[in-house]
Amino acid sequence: MPCLGLLGGGIYLRMRQAGAFSHWRSLGAPPDVAVKLVTGDTDVVYVRTVRDDVYECRHRGTAAARDCWQRAQEPVTVDPEVHFDQPVYEAEVQPPAGKVVDRLYTARWYAEDAFETRYVLLDDGSVWKWEYDVGGNWSLLIFVVGLLSGVALAVGTAAVIWAPVVLRSLRRQL
Repeated sequence: MPCLGLLGGGIYLRMRQAGAFSHWRSLGAPPDVAVKLVTGDTDVVYVRTVRDDVYECRHRGTAAARDCWQRAQEPVTVDPEVHFDQPVYEAEVQPPAGKVVDRLYTARWYAEDAFETRYVLLDDGSVWKWEYDVGGNWSLLIFVVGLLSGVALAVGTAAVIWAPVVLRSLRRQL
């Protein structure tokens, strides 16, 4: 059972690294029609509108990401450690349904982990994000949780199998 728990943790990590749990999520549209993605990082994206205004959406940790749009102050700022030319996820990701007007890929690399957020602007003015992380710090935790889950499953299975035998033995002794 512990080996099955480890195997399950390994399968989960492999699927996560293959992008199986990443998906496109709508950020909605700014109050004015967006025509271009200006810049961004893994936590915020800036768009230019038809009236030449710049709006920002700070979406990290925001429960209602669709309500995140507000007018930005120029010059806009992004994380200075963000990379625009070094994607974390090497494969192509199909964008959401609609005609893509503009794209922006942002990545943040750490020694133990890496994060990427891809943005697309669709012709209807909506902005979408796709997030991915390698999950470096979580790898060991997932294996430990898998191992402990396997041990707990083994103990539970043994208890279910042996409980009737032990009870029968105790009844005979009494």
